[in-house]
Amino acid sequence: MLFALTCLIQHIAVAIPGKATNPMIPGYLFAIAAFTLLGPQWSWSLILIIISAANAAFTEYQWVMHYSFSLVVLILFIYHVMMIVGVYTEQIPQALKQKQQMKNEEEYEWKGKI
Repeated sequence: MLFALTCLIQHIAVAIPGKATNPMIPGYLFAIAAFTLLGPQWSWSLILIIISAANAAFTEYQWVMHYSFSLVVLILFIYHVMMIVGVYTEQIPQALKQKQQMKNEEEYEWKGKI
């Protein structure tokens, strides 16, 4: 989340406003939201991280195509990739689905008793 915030601050402080750079700002805000939603362990937040990684790769591509380079955006993309690999290596999506299923079963069990 802090990498995305750093990218946003760098963009506001350094980037020249234009039709190529202005669409990058919502991508940074989306990355901040995606990593924030990963904290409460929502199963669909992993999909948001993947979308945010694709957006970070496209943003870095835009920087390079406009004869510029942002190391912070590149680090943000690499961090996205590391998070995605780590999350799927540790099988966190399956654990989150199982946790949600157990919660739903418990709610169903207690539905008529209280």
